[in-house]
Amino acid sequence: MKTPRRSLLLVLPVVSLSLAACGGVPKGDVAVIKTESGGNLVVDKAQFGRFFNAALSQTEQKELSKLTPVVPPNFTACVAEKKAAIPKDSQRKTSDATLKKQCQTEYDTTRNTAMQQLVNLNWIKGELAARDITFRKAELKLALDNIITSTFQGQAGYQAFLKQSGLNQADVDLNVLATAGEKKIVAQLQAGVKTPTDAQVKRYFEQKRSQYVQPETRDLRLIKAKDLASANAALAAIKAGQSWKTIAAKYSTDTATKASGGSVVGTTADQQPPEFGANVFKAKAGALLGPIKTSLGYYVVKVQAVHAEKQPVYSELKAQLEQALESENQQNAIDNFRTVFLASWAARTKCASDYNQLVSCGGDAGGTQATTPKPGTPPGAGVPQYAPSTPVSAADAAAALQQQQAAGAQAQTAGG
Repeated sequence: MKTPRRSLLLVLPVVSLSLAACGGVPKGDVAVIKTESGGNLVVDKAQFGRFFNAALSQTEQKELSKLTPVVPPNFTACVAEKKAAIPKDSQRKTSDATLKKQCQTEYDTTRNTAMQQLVNLNWIKGELAARDITFRKAELKLALDNIITSTFQGQAGYQAFLKQSGLNQADVDLNVLATAGEKKIVAQLQAGVKTPTDAQVKRYFEQKRSQYVQPETRDLRLIKAKDLASANAALAAIKAGQSWKTIAAKYSTDTATKASGGSVVGTTADQQPPEFGANVFKAKAGALLGPIKTSLGYYVVKVQAVHAEKQPVYSELKAQLEQALESENQQNAIDNFRTVFLASWAARTKCASDYNQLVSCGGDAGGTQATTPKPGTPPGAGVPQYAPSTPVSAADAAAALQQQQAAGAQAQTAGG
């Protein structure tokens, strides 16, 4: 039985900051990241090669042993494989130069993916040390065991994954550490956010008041007819005193209300055809209207009841508002930290000359706009290409980072 392909590689952001210095990397390494303590985190060529092959294996859905080497500058094997895949009668139409360009693109994409993963994993590792966040061996072992069980269905599948991807246990351990570390960093940031005061919650309520207004709703009876003649027949039957259930069963084409006799309870204007706004949602309770021509068909409508718009009451919403404001403040803390995190670690990262054009090493991201992080995403994730609106110097980043760390330390102390 073939083992399903899995990946432990984190999907981490492509970072566009143009702050990382390049050069000065020892021979045999591809990147050196200076930590706050003055030490170095090193990405060597051997580890980069494993991540490169794993990324290529995942992209091409092939086992490591069956991968065609993608080796610059000539890409001989890659070009040969692509040429062999072209029907013989079409091979003359595709030049080796075209195939070589395709191979170059695949190489660049895979190289960038592997590099951004390794750099970001090490940034998180460095951040954990700077924040004095540690894990017991048992914690990380449990996290890995859970992955092996849930993702690979046991040791056999896990070992097959290692063989297929070319990653080793140290690579996996780094990934597990970063994944667990992101959660602890987020928890620390959230713990550092104080519970909003009553004054802050009241101010938030005034700012968001319109969002908590409950709009006017109406209870309706309606028949959606296939044509004008059917709508007129339904209207005549209603006026003659026939039951709505009988009339709906005979004339209505609205599957959502046909079985209930055309009953619609607590509906708002924006939930009904726009043509209802000019009459149905201006009529008084008890009004019988129609036929009304809409883009969806002809309607006969009776307004059963009108429920007026309800303004929000602070005392009823206080607990909900407090929770919403606290969540918003926590997300702002995470977003602010993310800016500092990316700028600070990019400023400490040096890449070998063959890699210094990669965005994760401070190269140009091609002008791609940053995307808005999703609520709750960890500090190193969810930002495909992040570019702060204003440059952050290494000194400013370090100072802001220290403030974040101090706040986190105070929160941990307060939490016991």
